[in-house]
Amino acid sequence: MCCNDIFTNSLHYASPAHGGWGVLKAGQLIPESYHLFISPAACGRHGALAAQMEGRRGTVSHLHLTEDAIVSGSYEQEVLEAANLLIEMRTGQGLRPKVFSLFVSCIDDLLGTDLDALCDELGKKYPDIRFISCHMNPTTTDTGVPPAVNIQNKLYSVLQKAPETDTGVNIIGVLQALRPDMEIFDVLRRMGAEKVRHITDYDTCEAYQSMAKSRLNIVVAPPGKYACMNMRQKLGIPFVMALTAFRPENITKTYRQIANALGVACPDLAEYEKTAGMALTETAKKLGDVKIIVDGEAINRPFEFARALLEGGFTVHSIYEQKLIPSDEEDYNWVRENHPEIPIRQPQHPRMTTAEKTAEECVAVGYSAGYLSGARHVVDLGGQNGLYGYQGVVKLMDMIEKAASEEADMKKMLKDTILVI
Repeated sequence: MCCNDIFTNSLHYASPAHGGWGVLKAGQLIPESYHLFISPAACGRHGALAAQMEGRRGTVSHLHLTEDAIVSGSYEQEVLEAANLLIEMRTGQGLRPKVFSLFVSCIDDLLGTDLDALCDELGKKYPDIRFISCHMNPTTTDTGVPPAVNIQNKLYSVLQKAPETDTGVNIIGVLQALRPDMEIFDVLRRMGAEKVRHITDYDTCEAYQSMAKSRLNIVVAPPGKYACMNMRQKLGIPFVMALTAFRPENITKTYRQIANALGVACPDLAEYEKTAGMALTETAKKLGDVKIIVDGEAINRPFEFARALLEGGFTVHSIYEQKLIPSDEEDYNWVRENHPEIPIRQPQHPRMTTAEKTAEECVAVGYSAGYLSGARHVVDLGGQNGLYGYQGVVKLMDMIEKAASEEADMKKMLKDTILVI
């Protein structure tokens, strides 16, 4: 759970503060899409409740499999009948989908349904609709293509190769758009990128296809890499790894990598870098002895962020991270070598259910760390937060200062966030 047995494999504990973008919610980002969620009743309840609470019920229906249907195999015919019924119903409403997904739960990994065959059969009857299969299978979490990675690949699989390329670029890896006040938009414009595209920009499937015109995919979070590897092969769009960073020098390095991928000179970023560095040091001085708890469910690379805090003058109380990702390994080693006193805790380890809460006066950056540590001060920040670059650092420092000045209402915070386990 902490330093003596870091990143152990065990049963997982899902606290009320764990969760975020479920795969069904992610799939619903495809414009003009409809989704048939196929599972036993219990498997779909969280997704159904979240869709109801967030107003997304209009583009998903649930087919609950009975034990008889599973044992006999008759559920495959039920899937076809349900899909036909829904398509005809939506067509009658003037809402004929352009993309239709068969969304199965992890039970299908045991049943072995030939979803491609079902999609092909439906595609022959409805040639104007694109049929895809999607999975909600947490059993694949420890594989090379976990659910968060697989669903992003599905999102972009509906794009078709464009006849020509423009100067635009795509932001890949995060499901929430970057905040408009992030400097990346200005920097990319100065690099010659006239359009910066993200999946949330589009209301129609036709408009969504414009992402296939872009000359470069910019991967800002690790789950987007696999999708971009496939987009490079299928669509001919190269990609660059430009993961969210919080050390100012790392941000500068990232922008230079983007410029190199675009074949242009990188703009002068000295003032941006200076501003971000000052934000770190000034906030550290204002907080004084107040310690920070880092949450890997809120920050994609928690050890890079922890290092930025430590170098900026903060005191880090602890780091919550379930599994070390390759892009964070260098900074993990730096933290362990230079600050071995900082405990590293796995938020989903079963022993977290009985862990003593002794961090009341700390500021937790993220819901899960806040809940598990008992911190009275919590930064209202989830994994899809829209922060990026130098302005991302400035904005996060403002959020930390604000959190330090007030006591968090965790119950309200989690309710408002509508986390999905």
